[in-house]
Amino acid sequence: MPGSNEMELSGELLERYDRQLRLEGWDQKKLMDSEVIIVGVGAIGCELAKNLTLMGVGKIVLVDNDVIELSNLNRQMLFTDSDIGRPKAEVAAEKLKSMNPWVKIEAYYRDVREFDLEFFKDSNVVASCLDNWPTRRWLNSLAVELDKPFVDTAMDGMYANIQIVIPGKTACLECHGEELIPRDVQLAECTLRRRKPEDLLKDLKSEGIDLGLEVVKRLFDHGIKTIFDIKYSQADILEKLDEDLRKVVADLQERLKPKMPALQSIASTIAGIASTEIIKILHGGSLGEILNGLLVYDGFNSRFTIVKLERKEDCFVCGDYVMERGVEFRVRPEETVMELKKRIAERFGFPDPELLYRKWRLSDEKKVSELGIKSGDVIYVETSRRYMPLPLKVELGERIND
Repeated sequence: MPGSNEMELSGELLERYDRQLRLEGWDQKKLMDSEVIIVGVGAIGCELAKNLTLMGVGKIVLVDNDVIELSNLNRQMLFTDSDIGRPKAEVAAEKLKSMNPWVKIEAYYRDVREFDLEFFKDSNVVASCLDNWPTRRWLNSLAVELDKPFVDTAMDGMYANIQIVIPGKTACLECHGEELIPRDVQLAECTLRRRKPEDLLKDLKSEGIDLGLEVVKRLFDHGIKTIFDIKYSQADILEKLDEDLRKVVADLQERLKPKMPALQSIASTIAGIASTEIIKILHGGSLGEILNGLLVYDGFNSRFTIVKLERKEDCFVCGDYVMERGVEFRVRPEETVMELKKRIAERFGFPDPELLYRKWRLSDEKKVSELGIKSGDVIYVETSRRYMPLPLKVELGERIND
Protein backbone atom coordinates (compact mmCIF):
# COMPACT_ATOMS: atom_id res chain seq x y z
CA MET A 1 0.00 0.00 0.00
CA PRO A 2 1.52 3.37 -1.05
CA GLY A 3 2.73 5.29 1.97
CA SER A 4 1.33 8.62 0.79
CA ASN A 5 -2.20 7.22 0.98
CA GLU A 6 -1.69 6.01 4.54
CA MET A 7 -0.58 9.49 5.56
CA GLU A 8 -3.59 11.20 3.96
CA LEU A 9 -6.24 8.67 4.98
CA SER A 10 -7.20 7.31 8.33
CA GLY A 11 -10.04 5.59 10.14
CA GLU A 12 -13.15 4.89 8.08
CA LEU A 13 -11.71 6.14 4.79
CA LEU A 14 -8.65 3.95 5.08
CA GLU A 15 -10.87 0.94 5.57
CA ARG A 16 -13.46 1.95 2.96
CA TYR A 17 -10.88 2.28 0.19
CA ASP A 18 -8.57 -0.50 1.43
CA ARG A 19 -8.80 -2.78 -1.62
CA GLN A 20 -8.19 -0.07 -4.23
CA LEU A 21 -5.36 1.44 -2.17
CA ARG A 22 -3.54 -1.85 -2.69
CA LEU A 23 -3.28 -1.20 -6.42
CA GLU A 24 0.21 -0.11 -7.47
CA GLY A 25 0.17 3.51 -8.62
CA TRP A 26 -3.16 4.32 -6.92
CA ASP A 27 -3.43 7.76 -5.29
CA GLN A 28 -6.67 8.24 -3.35
CA LYS A 29 -5.77 11.83 -2.53
CA LYS A 30 -5.81 12.71 -6.23
CA LEU A 31 -9.30 11.27 -6.56
CA MET A 32 -10.57 13.05 -3.48
CA ASP A 33 -9.28 16.36 -4.87
CA SER A 34 -10.94 15.84 -8.27
CA GLU A 35 -14.23 16.89 -9.83
CA VAL A 36 -16.03 15.07 -12.65
CA ILE A 37 -19.07 16.44 -14.49
CA ILE A 38 -21.40 13.77 -15.89
CA VAL A 39 -23.90 14.97 -18.49
CA GLY A 40 -26.74 12.53 -19.00
CA VAL A 41 -27.93 10.35 -16.13
CA GLY A 42 -29.41 7.48 -18.10
CA ALA A 43 -28.19 3.90 -18.31
CA ILE A 44 -24.50 4.67 -18.82
CA GLY A 45 -24.61 7.81 -16.68
CA CYS A 46 -26.07 5.96 -13.68
CA GLU A 47 -23.38 3.29 -13.87
CA LEU A 48 -20.57 5.79 -14.37
CA ALA A 49 -21.72 7.97 -11.47
CA LYS A 50 -22.07 4.92 -9.23
CA ASN A 51 -18.57 3.67 -10.04
CA LEU A 52 -16.89 7.02 -9.48
CA THR A 53 -18.81 7.53 -6.25
CA LEU A 54 -17.80 4.16 -4.85
CA MET A 55 -14.15 4.81 -5.76
CA GLY A 56 -14.24 8.13 -3.94
CA VAL A 57 -13.92 10.88 -6.53
CA GLY A 58 -14.20 14.03 -4.42
CA LYS A 59 -16.99 15.81 -6.28
CA ILE A 60 -19.40 14.56 -8.92
CA VAL A 61 -21.73 16.94 -10.74
CA LEU A 62 -24.78 15.45 -12.46
CA VAL A 63 -26.60 17.29 -15.25
CA ASP A 64 -29.73 15.94 -16.94
CA ASN A 65 -32.91 17.61 -18.18
CA ASP A 66 -35.07 14.50 -18.25
CA VAL A 67 -37.41 12.73 -15.80
CA ILE A 68 -37.69 9.07 -14.85
CA GLU A 69 -40.09 6.82 -16.77
CA LEU A 70 -41.14 3.23 -16.14
CA SER A 71 -39.27 2.13 -19.28
CA ASN A 72 -36.00 3.41 -17.76
CA LEU A 73 -36.06 0.92 -14.91
CA ASN A 74 -34.68 -2.06 -16.83
CA ARG A 75 -31.26 -0.40 -17.15
CA GLN A 76 -30.98 2.77 -15.05
CA MET A 77 -29.98 1.13 -11.80
CA LEU A 78 -30.19 4.16 -9.51
CA PHE A 79 -33.97 4.44 -10.00
CA THR A 80 -36.97 2.50 -8.69
CA ASP A 81 -40.73 2.60 -9.26
CA SER A 82 -41.27 5.22 -6.57
CA ASP A 83 -39.00 7.62 -8.48
CA ILE A 84 -41.09 7.77 -11.66
CA GLY A 85 -41.80 11.34 -12.74
CA ARG A 86 -38.92 12.87 -10.77
CA PRO A 87 -35.81 14.47 -12.31
CA LYS A 88 -33.09 11.89 -12.98
CA ALA A 89 -30.18 14.02 -11.74
CA GLU A 90 -31.84 14.80 -8.41
CA VAL A 91 -32.86 11.19 -7.67
CA ALA A 92 -29.43 9.90 -8.68
CA ALA A 93 -27.76 12.36 -6.32
CA GLU A 94 -29.86 11.11 -3.40
CA LYS A 95 -28.94 7.48 -4.07
CA LEU A 96 -25.25 8.21 -4.57
CA LYS A 97 -24.97 10.17 -1.34
CA SER A 98 -26.26 7.14 0.53
CA MET A 99 -23.62 4.94 -1.16
CA ASN A 100 -20.68 7.12 -0.16
CA PRO A 101 -21.32 10.11 2.13
CA TRP A 102 -17.69 11.21 1.71
CA VAL A 103 -18.31 12.25 -1.91
CA LYS A 104 -19.91 15.60 -2.67
CA ILE A 105 -22.73 15.23 -5.21
CA GLU A 106 -24.40 18.13 -7.02
CA ALA A 107 -27.43 17.71 -9.28
CA TYR A 108 -28.90 20.00 -11.93
CA TYR A 109 -32.19 19.41 -13.72
CA ARG A 110 -31.26 21.59 -16.69
CA ASP A 111 -29.94 21.56 -20.24
CA VAL A 112 -26.15 21.65 -19.90
CA ARG A 113 -25.97 24.30 -22.63
CA GLU A 114 -27.57 26.81 -20.25
CA PHE A 115 -24.42 26.97 -18.11
CA ASP A 116 -21.55 29.40 -18.62
CA LEU A 117 -17.82 28.71 -18.44
CA GLU A 118 -17.70 29.32 -14.69
CA PHE A 119 -19.72 26.16 -14.13
CA PHE A 120 -17.04 23.98 -15.75
CA LYS A 121 -13.84 25.69 -14.61
CA ASP A 122 -13.12 23.45 -11.59
CA SER A 123 -13.85 20.15 -13.32
CA ASN A 124 -11.02 17.77 -14.14
CA VAL A 125 -13.03 15.67 -16.61
CA VAL A 126 -16.28 16.21 -18.51
CA ALA A 127 -18.15 12.99 -19.36
CA SER A 128 -20.95 12.69 -21.92
CA CYS A 129 -23.49 9.89 -21.45
CA LEU A 130 -25.98 11.38 -23.90
CA ASP A 131 -28.22 9.97 -26.61
CA ASN A 132 -28.19 12.98 -28.93
CA TRP A 133 -25.53 14.50 -31.17
CA PRO A 134 -26.36 18.22 -30.82
CA THR A 135 -25.42 18.31 -27.13
CA ARG A 136 -22.46 15.95 -27.61
CA ARG A 137 -21.05 18.29 -30.28
CA TRP A 138 -21.56 21.30 -28.01
CA LEU A 139 -19.81 19.57 -25.09
CA ASN A 140 -16.95 18.50 -27.34
CA SER A 141 -16.32 22.10 -28.43
CA LEU A 142 -16.60 23.33 -24.85
CA ALA A 143 -14.02 20.82 -23.63
CA VAL A 144 -11.62 21.85 -26.39
CA GLU A 145 -12.16 25.51 -25.56
CA LEU A 146 -11.43 24.87 -21.87
CA ASP A 147 -8.62 22.37 -22.56
CA LYS A 148 -10.32 19.71 -20.43
CA PRO A 149 -10.39 15.95 -21.03
CA PHE A 150 -13.70 14.85 -22.52
CA VAL A 151 -15.03 11.29 -22.29
CA ASP A 152 -17.85 10.47 -24.71
CA THR A 153 -19.90 7.28 -24.38
CA ALA A 154 -22.88 5.82 -26.24
CA MET A 155 -24.74 2.57 -26.77
CA ASP A 156 -27.32 1.04 -29.10
CA GLY A 157 -28.64 -2.42 -28.34
CA MET A 158 -25.71 -4.86 -28.17
CA TYR A 159 -23.22 -2.21 -29.30
CA ALA A 160 -21.47 0.53 -27.36
CA ASN A 161 -18.52 2.85 -27.81
CA ILE A 162 -16.26 5.28 -26.02
CA GLN A 163 -13.96 8.02 -27.28
CA ILE A 164 -11.64 10.12 -25.14
CA VAL A 165 -10.71 13.61 -26.27
CA ILE A 166 -7.54 15.12 -24.84
CA PRO A 167 -7.54 18.60 -26.43
CA GLY A 168 -4.49 19.26 -28.56
CA LYS A 169 -3.38 15.61 -28.42
CA THR A 170 -6.15 13.29 -29.63
CA ALA A 171 -8.91 13.54 -32.20
CA CYS A 172 -12.07 15.34 -31.08
CA LEU A 173 -15.59 14.27 -32.10
CA GLU A 174 -15.54 16.59 -35.12
CA CYS A 175 -12.20 15.41 -36.55
CA HIS A 176 -13.92 12.43 -38.17
CA GLY A 177 -17.50 13.61 -37.93
CA GLU A 178 -18.25 12.94 -41.59
CA GLU A 179 -17.49 9.26 -41.11
CA LEU A 180 -18.70 8.71 -37.54
CA ILE A 181 -21.81 10.88 -37.12
CA PRO A 182 -24.81 8.91 -38.49
CA ARG A 183 -25.94 10.01 -41.95
CA ASP A 184 -29.51 10.84 -40.88
CA VAL A 185 -28.13 13.06 -38.13
CA GLN A 186 -25.79 14.80 -40.56
CA LEU A 187 -28.66 15.53 -42.94
CA ALA A 188 -30.81 16.90 -40.11
CA GLU A 189 -27.92 19.00 -38.82
CA CYS A 190 -27.49 20.57 -42.24
CA THR A 191 -31.09 21.83 -42.30
CA LEU A 192 -31.33 25.52 -41.47
CA ARG A 193 -33.71 26.26 -38.65
CA ARG A 194 -34.91 29.40 -40.40
CA ARG A 195 -37.89 27.53 -41.79
CA LYS A 196 -41.61 27.95 -42.17
CA PRO A 197 -44.32 25.76 -40.63
CA GLU A 198 -45.21 24.66 -44.16
CA ASP A 199 -41.73 23.10 -44.47
CA LEU A 200 -42.28 20.88 -41.44
CA LEU A 201 -45.78 20.03 -42.66
CA LYS A 202 -44.28 18.86 -45.96
CA ASP A 203 -41.56 16.84 -44.20
CA LEU A 204 -44.15 15.07 -42.05
CA LYS A 205 -46.27 14.23 -45.10
CA SER A 206 -43.21 12.64 -46.72
CA GLU A 207 -43.13 10.34 -43.67
CA GLY A 208 -46.81 9.48 -44.15
CA ILE A 209 -48.00 11.75 -41.33
CA ASP A 210 -50.79 14.30 -41.83
CA LEU A 211 -50.86 17.05 -39.24
CA GLY A 212 -52.88 20.26 -39.33
CA LEU A 213 -51.05 23.51 -40.09
CA GLU A 214 -52.28 25.11 -36.87
CA VAL A 215 -50.75 22.31 -34.80
CA VAL A 216 -47.47 22.66 -36.68
CA LYS A 217 -47.48 26.41 -36.03
CA ARG A 218 -47.86 25.71 -32.31
CA LEU A 219 -44.85 23.39 -32.49
CA PHE A 220 -42.87 26.19 -34.16
CA ASP A 221 -43.74 28.52 -31.30
CA HIS A 222 -41.83 26.14 -29.01
CA GLY A 223 -38.79 25.85 -31.30
CA ILE A 224 -39.77 22.48 -32.79
CA LYS A 225 -39.11 23.13 -36.48
CA THR A 226 -37.75 19.91 -37.96
CA ILE A 227 -38.38 16.19 -37.74
CA PHE A 228 -35.06 15.99 -35.92
CA ASP A 229 -36.42 18.41 -33.29
CA ILE A 230 -39.47 16.20 -32.82
CA LYS A 231 -37.39 13.04 -32.44
CA TYR A 232 -35.09 14.51 -29.82
CA SER A 233 -37.32 16.86 -27.83
CA GLN A 234 -36.22 16.53 -24.21
CA ALA A 235 -38.29 16.77 -21.04
CA ASP A 236 -37.52 20.45 -20.49
CA ILE A 237 -39.10 21.27 -23.86
CA LEU A 238 -42.03 18.87 -23.50
CA GLU A 239 -42.99 20.18 -20.07
CA LYS A 240 -43.56 23.64 -21.59
CA LEU A 241 -46.22 22.25 -23.93
CA ASP A 242 -49.86 21.95 -22.98
CA GLU A 243 -51.19 18.44 -22.44
CA ASP A 244 -52.69 18.08 -25.94
CA LEU A 245 -49.54 19.25 -27.73
CA ARG A 246 -47.34 17.08 -25.51
CA LYS A 247 -49.40 14.06 -26.53
CA VAL A 248 -49.02 15.02 -30.20
CA VAL A 249 -45.23 15.13 -29.86
CA ALA A 250 -45.14 11.84 -27.94
CA ASP A 251 -47.21 10.15 -30.67
CA LEU A 252 -44.97 11.61 -33.39
CA GLN A 253 -41.85 10.43 -31.58
CA GLU A 254 -43.19 6.90 -31.40
CA ARG A 255 -43.88 6.91 -35.14
CA LEU A 256 -40.73 8.72 -36.26
CA LYS A 257 -38.19 7.34 -33.80
CA PRO A 258 -38.95 3.90 -32.43
CA LYS A 259 -37.01 3.59 -29.21
CA MET A 260 -33.70 1.80 -29.70
CA PRO A 261 -33.04 -1.43 -27.81
CA ALA A 262 -31.09 -0.97 -24.58
CA LEU A 263 -29.59 -3.44 -22.11
CA GLN A 264 -28.27 -2.94 -18.61
CA SER A 265 -25.37 -5.33 -19.28
CA ILE A 266 -24.15 -3.26 -22.24
CA ALA A 267 -24.49 -0.02 -20.27
CA SER A 268 -22.51 -1.41 -17.35
CA THR A 269 -19.82 -2.76 -19.68
CA ILE A 270 -19.08 0.53 -21.42
CA ALA A 271 -19.54 2.54 -18.20
CA GLY A 272 -17.01 0.30 -16.48
CA ILE A 273 -14.45 1.04 -19.19
CA ALA A 274 -15.24 4.76 -19.07
CA SER A 275 -14.87 4.78 -15.27
CA THR A 276 -11.46 3.16 -15.50
CA GLU A 277 -10.30 5.63 -18.15
CA ILE A 278 -11.49 8.59 -16.07
CA ILE A 279 -9.61 7.25 -13.05
CA LYS A 280 -6.50 6.92 -15.24
CA ILE A 281 -6.91 10.52 -16.43
CA LEU A 282 -7.25 11.75 -12.84
CA HIS A 283 -4.12 9.84 -11.82
CA GLY A 284 -2.06 11.58 -14.50
CA GLY A 285 -0.22 8.53 -15.84
CA SER A 286 0.49 6.36 -12.80
CA LEU A 287 -2.18 3.82 -13.79
CA GLY A 288 -1.25 3.39 -17.45
CA GLU A 289 -1.92 4.98 -20.82
CA ILE A 290 -5.28 6.51 -21.67
CA LEU A 291 -7.35 5.05 -24.51
CA ASN A 292 -6.53 6.72 -27.84
CA GLY A 293 -9.12 6.20 -30.57
CA LEU A 294 -12.70 4.96 -30.70
CA LEU A 295 -13.32 1.77 -28.73
CA VAL A 296 -16.33 -0.17 -30.04
CA TYR A 297 -17.89 -3.09 -28.15
CA ASP A 298 -19.85 -5.67 -30.13
CA GLY A 299 -21.86 -7.70 -27.65
CA PHE A 300 -23.12 -10.13 -30.29
CA ASN A 301 -19.62 -11.35 -31.04
CA SER A 302 -17.98 -10.55 -27.68
CA ARG A 303 -15.50 -8.35 -29.49
CA PHE A 304 -13.74 -5.10 -28.69
CA THR A 305 -12.30 -3.05 -31.56
CA ILE A 306 -10.21 0.10 -31.34
CA VAL A 307 -10.57 2.35 -34.37
CA LYS A 308 -7.51 4.57 -34.74
CA LEU A 309 -8.43 8.24 -35.06
CA GLU A 310 -5.82 10.75 -36.11
CA ARG A 311 -6.26 14.30 -34.89
CA LYS A 312 -6.83 16.60 -37.87
CA GLU A 313 -4.76 19.75 -37.83
CA ASP A 314 -7.43 21.52 -39.90
CA CYS A 315 -10.37 20.38 -37.72
CA PHE A 316 -12.78 23.29 -37.31
CA VAL A 317 -13.07 22.59 -33.57
CA CYS A 318 -9.67 21.42 -32.31
CA GLY A 319 -7.32 22.51 -35.13
CA ASP A 320 -4.34 24.44 -33.77
CA TYR A 321 -4.77 27.54 -35.87
CA VAL A 322 -8.58 27.73 -36.16
CA MET A 323 -9.21 30.21 -33.35
CA GLU A 324 -6.24 32.37 -34.38
CA ARG A 325 -6.67 32.52 -38.14
CA GLY A 326 -10.09 31.07 -38.80
CA VAL A 327 -11.16 28.47 -41.34
CA GLU A 328 -10.60 29.69 -44.89
CA PHE A 329 -13.93 29.98 -46.67
CA ARG A 330 -14.56 31.32 -50.18
CA VAL A 331 -17.47 33.74 -50.46
CA ARG A 332 -19.16 35.15 -53.58
CA PRO A 333 -19.71 38.93 -53.49
CA GLU A 334 -23.17 38.61 -55.04
CA GLU A 335 -24.53 35.84 -52.81
CA THR A 336 -26.92 36.76 -50.03
CA VAL A 337 -26.24 36.13 -46.37
CA MET A 338 -28.91 33.41 -46.42
CA GLU A 339 -27.22 31.67 -49.32
CA LEU A 340 -23.95 31.87 -47.43
CA LYS A 341 -25.60 30.43 -44.33
CA LYS A 342 -26.90 27.46 -46.31
CA ARG A 343 -23.40 26.65 -47.55
CA ILE A 344 -22.02 26.97 -44.03
CA ALA A 345 -24.75 24.64 -42.75
CA GLU A 346 -23.85 22.04 -45.37
CA ARG A 347 -20.08 22.35 -44.85
CA PHE A 348 -20.03 22.16 -41.04
CA GLY A 349 -23.36 20.53 -40.17
CA PHE A 350 -24.74 23.57 -38.33
CA PRO A 351 -28.57 23.73 -38.44
CA ASP A 352 -28.83 27.28 -37.10
CA PRO A 353 -25.86 29.47 -38.16
CA GLU A 354 -25.99 33.18 -37.43
CA LEU A 355 -23.27 35.37 -38.93
CA LEU A 356 -21.44 38.19 -37.14
CA TYR A 357 -19.12 40.70 -38.81
CA ARG A 358 -17.40 43.29 -36.64
CA LYS A 359 -20.23 44.44 -34.37
CA TRP A 360 -23.12 43.52 -36.66
CA ARG A 361 -25.37 40.49 -36.93
CA LEU A 362 -25.84 40.05 -40.68
CA SER A 363 -29.32 40.24 -42.21
CA ASP A 364 -30.35 37.35 -44.47
CA GLU A 365 -31.43 39.46 -47.42
CA LYS A 366 -28.19 41.48 -47.66
CA LYS A 367 -25.63 40.67 -50.34
CA VAL A 368 -22.01 40.16 -49.29
CA SER A 369 -20.97 43.01 -51.60
CA GLU A 370 -23.15 45.39 -49.56
CA LEU A 371 -21.46 44.60 -46.26
CA GLY A 372 -17.97 45.93 -46.89
CA ILE A 373 -16.38 42.52 -46.33
CA LYS A 374 -12.91 42.13 -47.89
CA SER A 375 -10.67 39.12 -48.50
CA GLY A 376 -8.81 38.34 -45.29
CA ASP A 377 -11.61 39.61 -43.05
CA VAL A 378 -13.06 37.27 -40.43
CA ILE A 379 -16.75 36.60 -39.94
CA TYR A 380 -17.99 34.57 -36.97
CA VAL A 381 -20.57 31.80 -37.02
CA GLU A 382 -22.75 31.36 -33.94
CA THR A 383 -24.51 28.01 -33.59
CA SER A 384 -26.00 25.83 -30.87
CA ARG A 385 -23.52 23.12 -31.89
CA ARG A 386 -20.48 25.06 -30.65
CA TYR A 387 -19.77 26.81 -27.40
CA MET A 388 -17.61 29.49 -29.06
CA PRO A 389 -18.36 31.09 -32.44
CA LEU A 390 -16.46 29.61 -35.39
CA PRO A 391 -14.21 32.16 -37.16
CA LEU A 392 -14.24 32.05 -40.96
CA LYS A 393 -11.48 33.80 -42.87
CA VAL A 394 -13.12 35.19 -45.98
CA GLU A 395 -11.69 34.79 -49.46
CA LEU A 396 -13.79 36.68 -51.99
CA GLY A 397 -14.24 35.15 -55.43
CA GLU A 398 -16.83 33.89 -57.88
CA ARG A 399 -15.59 30.31 -57.92
CA ILE A 400 -16.82 28.21 -55.00
CA ASN A 401 -15.08 24.98 -54.05
CA ASP A 402 -16.53 24.48 -50.56
